[in-house]
Amino acid sequence: MSQYLDKIEAKPGSQPASIHNEKQISDPYEASLCEEQIEHAPQGTASASKALFMLLKAFVGTGVIFLPKAFSNGGLILSIVLMVILGTICLGSFQLLVAAQQRIGGSYGDVAHHLYGRYLKMLINFFLCISQMGFVASYLIFISENIGIVVNTVNSCNAPFDAKYYTWIVIAAIIPVCWIRKIARLSYIAILADVFIAFNLVCVLYFTSNQISHNGFGENVILINQKDFGLMIGTATFSYEGIGMILPIVEGMKHPEKFPRVVSAGICISTLVFMLIGAMGYSAYGNITQASVVSNLPRVPLSTTVQVLYSCAMILTCPFMLYPALEIIERAIFGLRSGQANLTVKWLKNFVRSLVPIVCTAVSFGVGSSNLDKFVSLVGCVACVPLCFIFPGLFHYKVTKNKYLKAIDVLLVVWGLGIMIYTMYITINSWIHPATSTTIVFDIDGCSS
Repeated sequence: MSQYLDKIEAKPGSQPASIHNEKQISDPYEASLCEEQIEHAPQGTASASKALFMLLKAFVGTGVIFLPKAFSNGGLILSIVLMVILGTICLGSFQLLVAAQQRIGGSYGDVAHHLYGRYLKMLINFFLCISQMGFVASYLIFISENIGIVVNTVNSCNAPFDAKYYTWIVIAAIIPVCWIRKIARLSYIAILADVFIAFNLVCVLYFTSNQISHNGFGENVILINQKDFGLMIGTATFSYEGIGMILPIVEGMKHPEKFPRVVSAGICISTLVFMLIGAMGYSAYGNITQASVVSNLPRVPLSTTVQVLYSCAMILTCPFMLYPALEIIERAIFGLRSGQANLTVKWLKNFVRSLVPIVCTAVSFGVGSSNLDKFVSLVGCVACVPLCFIFPGLFHYKVTKNKYLKAIDVLLVVWGLGIMIYTMYITINSWIHPATSTTIVFDIDGCSS
């Protein structure tokens, strides 16, 4: 899950981890949806091992199931190489972001405001909203597709309506949860979602390895896909959705100087998991790999359980993913007005908080499961690339006097801009001019159309 924690309550008598922590952050959205994950580790008390665990929870989430299709777009060998390159660049970018934050203090938005003014902070908040809402829209597509598969499996292919309509049923359960302001109250839901995701990833590895051992590699597994590898870059960047957790984890560590080793270990482990799931999924199913590999699993009770649990995990995850966007939008519309003493303001805020997931649902309904891989890539290149590459380079350029490091910052920003423009072009072009194929389409429902 992508989180954006910008203040952490300290225990009475505890010392702040940084002199900048004495400043109070006034904006409500500076509190993160990851509050529930580290409230047990107050500021300046988290060990290096606990910080590593939180970092892995941030990165290894729901986005990993989209990687097998990304490997199909990039080719097996090229995708592995690109994952290593992207992981290395992400690691360097995160290190630069932390170095800049240590000089300025505060949150991602605070650093932007201090170095470049409120307009860049507003831009970052915009990208944060787009990324979080894009994550949720992609999750809703996945959820509706999997519910449709489960219904067809259980009901002998007698589905009452098309799978995409299930999004409007699911959103009815998500909206009331979005009204909750203190996300820490939902900590057990977040833990439950993480357990479901871990179990499901193990099952995915079991099914894909079983498929390979019994049937060999899938058909038409290619090593290098020169045409569509841009889609792979966007989806891979989407997978590194934990950028918002970097600064909160640093602030929560007892020994922040150990963070470089923590983030190095975290990125290495995450990248290995990404490559393992992506390579195994694509190798097992080849050219019939679906946008979410869970849809490729055979129709047996265990796979149905995986689809149900993964859908539940994503439903539980959606309110957390939307939390930063909800707070930013609510703050922009209502300012400091509180709904505690004014019932009208309270329900107007709830109405706005209801509109945000409804917009996500409308987007997912319009995109549909057939375009899920392209949509995930678009979210990755439009929203995630700037947050992962461009802004960290801009921040560090302002705080360092080392000419060598300034050159690296410039290269990082240029890389981010170049990747963003190129992947956007590839993704939009593939959407406008979809490739024609003579390959037999795999029926994920197991039902005749």
